[in-house]
Amino acid sequence: MENKQKARKFCKEVKELAKKYDLPFFVVTDGASCISNNGCEAVKNARDNHILWEKKHNFDPYEDWSK
Repeated sequence: MENKQKARKFCKEVKELAKKYDLPFFVVTDGASCISNNGCEAVKNARDNHILWEKKHNFDPYEDWSK
């Protein structure tokens, strides 16, 4: 399994775990990032800064690979 596939699988598992605990989160790893937020400013800040980083490095910050 290539790194991008592993990263996306990891993000999916984190999302499921966060749902179980009803917690907002933002996670980034080599090849993927994932967010679920319900108003937590710290999570929003982390994602907003990562969006800037993605744009600077020519990544699409709005890519939806979960479909």
